[in-house]
Formats: sequence, structure tokens, C-alpha cells
Amino acid sequence: MLVRYDRGVVSNADLVQAFHDAGHELWLVGGALRDRLLGRAGVDTDYATDALPDDVEALAAGLGTAVSAVGKRYGTIGIYAGGRWCEITTFRGDSYSGGTRWPDVTFGRSIEEDLARRDFTINAFAEDAYSGRKLDLFGGQADLRAGVIRAVGEPERRFREDPLRVLRGIRFVSQLGFEIEAGTLAAMAATAGLLETLSQERITTELDKLLRGDWPRRGLEALRTTGALQVVLPELWPMVGCEQNRFHRFDVWGHTVATVEAIEVAPETVRLRRWTALLHDIGKPGIRHVKANGEWGFYRHETVGAELAALLLERLRLGKKESLAITLLVRRHMDRPNVDDRRSVRRFMSKCEPYWRDLVALKRADNASHTYDDREYHNRLEAACERAEVEDAEALRAESPLSGEDLMTLFEREPGPWIRVIKGQLSRMVLDGELAPGDRIAAEVVARRLMGR
Repeated sequence: MLVRYDRGVVSNADLVQAFHDAGHELWLVGGALRDRLLGRAGVDTDYATDALPDDVEALAAGLGTAVSAVGKRYGTIGIYAGGRWCEITTFRGDSYSGGTRWPDVTFGRSIEEDLARRDFTINAFAEDAYSGRKLDLFGGQADLRAGVIRAVGEPERRFREDPLRVLRGIRFVSQLGFEIEAGTLAAMAATAGLLETLSQERITTELDKLLRGDWPRRGLEALRTTGALQVVLPELWPMVGCEQNRFHRFDVWGHTVATVEAIEVAPETVRLRRWTALLHDIGKPGIRHVKANGEWGFYRHETVGAELAALLLERLRLGKKESLAITLLVRRHMDRPNVDDRRSVRRFMSKCEPYWRDLVALKRADNASHTYDDREYHNRLEAACERAEVEDAEALRAESPLSGEDLMTLFEREPGPWIRVIKGQLSRMVLDGELAPGDRIAAEVVARRLMGR
């Protein structure tokens, strides 16, 4: 539920002053405080307060700003202040029932109680939003400086309360590059089996954040060493210890982790490319065989891998569009066109449109842990694709023997994306010399075949 008020722009200072004037505590907690102390640009702003959710809503109404009550059942109210959304959560004193997926929320009476029920010390310190006074009961700032992830209190108890904390700790390894303290790591390993009690949505969210981190290799290795990999991604466990041939430096798991780390990403591509790198060799363990020369072979692992990736992504509920793109890239990652043959390059691009740049990035990363250097080929491939893209841009729009109107008349259908698909295929056939530019009869035959008629 979202309620909007329209009486002006509210600053963070306005928000803090309103809580102070009402006699309520307001503490900056969580990632915003942690990121500031690390010198990182934060995104979220989280506060803890003694005010009950209804009181928080009333204060926001008095300020005249937007309010979100989506998380109210968990004690959290969203308030728009300082040009961004802030989450304000009533002091918590959670209680957990063994094996349940979600905590039973009870409200606490103090910031000290609230901090004591948090997961890791680096999340268990606070700053008074009004006075700036810091409260650090568990040495979180020292652990932050040392780069250590340590559970608050008794580690195994923390993870049994909510097993998702195991994945959260591993995700922090990937995001922050920290090491897990020995006792905390042992407790994670002892409780990793409890991850199977969690909903798939919660697990997938943490895995997705792990893969987007700046240190994905560390996070994935922590996933393996704690035993969490076997529980949340059992399809990948056969990679561990699966030896490869002389062209690889590592087993399939080591190679996969190296590929995830090596693939070039930007904010808009990190999700697609990291998941693709993680799954690109998922088909290898199941089809590994001994070749005539005595070496391990993995013939058609990309085809088998695409099928396995599709099933895994469906289980993870990652999203249909992205899952289809990942599966396509896994299927095509062994393609090796002749960079001196324009038709070969165009076929390579057409088979993975519009993801050819992602495929080239995967192929580069895939080569990172090989025993040979294929960079020159990949440089030439990327250059050839870029040339073809520029040269064919106008031709792809103009060379189809059939226009959009022709196709709508032929199939008696309304306009839509299907026209672009058919015209694109007809244009590619013209460019490759498989169809004459003005051959409308042959083009109609191809179009009917594409439409299944």
C-alpha cells in the first residue's frame, strides 16, 4: 500500500527532527551506515526506532511525504525523504519457530535489544540520527576494519533461528570481499542443511545478489566450503572435482568460478553475464567421456548444458526473459565462426541475437583459465561482428523481399513483433545469398514455413 502526501519536499534533516520533536528515537542502522564507514556509495537508508508503525505513518503524514506500508506486518514503513526511500523499522525482538521460513515478529523495547537480534556484527552497530552518537555492542566496527564476517552471539543459534543468514553471510563475502570468522564458518557448515526449509524466492534473491558482488569468486568458494552449494544449487555440485583435459588449468568447478570472475560486466549486464558464466559448463560432468587419445572429452556439453540450465533456471524462478537469454548463450558458447567469412560471422550473430556482445564476453572469460591464449581470435571476432553490425544495419531493414504490409496481408494478422522476426530472417537470407532480393515467391514460402503454415 502506497499513500502519497503533497505538501513539499522532505529532507533527511526534516525526518530526523520530526522524530526528535515527537520524543522518539531514530537510529541509522544496516547497510547505509556500514557503507558510509567503508567509504562506499550506499543505496538504501535504514533506520530503527522505538515508534510503532502506526506512529511512523502518522509522523510521515505530518511531514507531507510519500509513505509505503508494504512491510508494515514486519514493522517496517517506507518514507520518501532526502530524494530517496528510507525504511524505518520498529525495534525488533524476533522469535523463530524451528524450520519455519519466516521469523515471527515481535517488537523490542530498546536499540540494544534490536542490535542483539541481528545476524552479523558488521550489521549490529548504530548511529543516533539526531546526535551522531554511535552504539557498537559487539565490535562490529573493528570487524569492519579487519574485513571479518562474524555472527552476533552464538553463531549456530543465529543460523538455526533463520537459516537464510547462512546465505546472507556468504553474499556479504561476495559484496565486501571479507573473510568469514572460523567459528562462524563452522556454524554455517553445521546448519547449511537447514537451507532446504526456505522458500525458493528467498534463496534465489541471495544467490542473485552474490553473483552481482565485486568478489564473486570468494562468494562462490564460500558457498562450496560451507556445503551450502549442495543444498541450494545441487545441479552444480558434480562440477566439483570433475577433472578436465590438458587445455584446462582447473576442474569444472574451478574453471566455472574463474569464468564468473573473469567475465566483463557493467551494471546493465552483470546479472545476465554472471549467471551465464556460472551455468555455461553445467553439462560437462554428465557427458564426460574418455576419447581415443586417452583424454577427457565433453562432446556436445553445450547442448546438454542448455537443457540443464533451462530446468535449473525454471526451478530458481529467475525470470522468463533472462532465463531464455542465459539458456541461449549456454547453448551457443562453443560456436566458433570463421572471422574472415562474412556469412559465417553473420550466422554467428543471428543465432544469438541480440546477445552477441554477451556471447563474445563469455567466450573471452571462458578462455581465461585455459592453458592456451585465444585473445587474438576473440579480438578479431568482436571486430568482425562490429563491422557486420554497421554494414548490415541499413541492409537488414531494406532487403527483405516482403514488406510488413505484405506479411499482414499474407497472413491476415494485425501488426506486431512477429513481422520484425520474419523480415529479419528474410533479410539475413538475402545477405547470405540464400534468397534473391526480389524473389517474393520464395520469400512467401519461407515466411509460411516460419509461421508454421
